[in-house]
Amino acid sequence: MTLYVPDHFAAPDRDAIAQLIAQHPFATLISVADSAPVITHLPLVADASGTLVGHVARANPHAALLGQSAAVTAIFHGPHVYVSPTWYEQPSVPTWNYATVHVQAKVRVIEGEAAQAMLDHLLDTFDPDPLGEQGTRHMRRDERAGMLAQIHCFALDMQGVDAKFKLSQNKSPADRLRVVSALGQQDHPDADAIASLMMNTLMQGR
Repeated sequence: MTLYVPDHFAAPDRDAIAQLIAQHPFATLISVADSAPVITHLPLVADASGTLVGHVARANPHAALLGQSAAVTAIFHGPHVYVSPTWYEQPSVPTWNYATVHVQAKVRVIEGEAAQAMLDHLLDTFDPDPLGEQGTRHMRRDERAGMLAQIHCFALDMQGVDAKFKLSQNKSPADRLRVVSALGQQDHPDADAIASLMMNTLMQGR
């Protein structure tokens, strides 16, 4: 386990975990070399089989560590927001509500046509090619080959997942509704996202 997760803050289900990863794909990828962490920030997305895929620049020293069967941890940071103690019926302590997912995985290197397919999948996910023939999907073959030569493509075969959805589940339903109401008055998208997650857990009786 890479993350402290009290039972009441455990993710509600696998769908919630998959949704967080899909909505917040910009991850923190961590390897260890000589007892020191090596960290890269990058997008990771699930392919058709649900396997997370991504790439780093070959010039990035991290690429040398991402060989076949290398162990990594990928952290996906979901919405997060400050919770004031004044929002409870009885003032308590200030805290932070958030949702995050840690994925422990083994690296599988992707090369050749599989790397090209992975790159197309990333482009389909983030750049749906609105320019048609002038868009990124229509680069010349030599341009694509040149781009692939500069990156190290890989898949992450999951070994374990730790997910923490800290949404005031240790408070009474009344207090949780007060927090939801207060978040609704904040001008911040993460406040709306956390409020929505809190309402989902309340409706699920968690």
